[in-house]
Amino acid sequence: MKKIALIALTLSSFAANAANIHISPEIKIGPYMGSGISGAGLQLGVTDVFGLDALYVSYSHTESEILLDEDKLTTYRIGGQYQLVESPMKMALQLEAGVVHYEGQRDYIWPDTTRSAEGKGASISGSWVVFINDNVGFRLGADINYIDQDKTLFGTNWSTMLSTGVVFHF
Repeated sequence: MKKIALIALTLSSFAANAANIHISPEIKIGPYMGSGISGAGLQLGVTDVFGLDALYVSYSHTESEILLDEDKLTTYRIGGQYQLVESPMKMALQLEAGVVHYEGQRDYIWPDTTRSAEGKGASISGSWVVFINDNVGFRLGADINYIDQDKTLFGTNWSTMLSTGVVFHF
């Protein structure tokens, strides 16, 4: 959380040169088949800075429970949005990079034991944004997290999620 506060303060120092504020709430689907809508996130930043359409910090939290398995993923990323097409409809690409924190727990019926794991790793995300006007857009993207398999209860080093959200520029 301290990292997000520091990044938010840094972004706020650029706000004087920026034209608008960038806000984008999102919902997450994943990290494994059948977990459904399992998380949410928020992008907060400024627009028209450093030649980008937007520069922002991104936070998301995902919790998935299936039967006796529970996994939590929290991501902290820095991202940028670059406008690719101006007309007939404004379209942009968002790219983010940062860290992910994982916590997981498995309760076994036979034998009656519990296994847990915790770890950190790298997180990236990419989204395609289509604007319906100058202030509102819709986005669809994917998150990819890498955490050493020895520090997770996943069967692999990788976890992926789909994300969708609304982009507001004020």
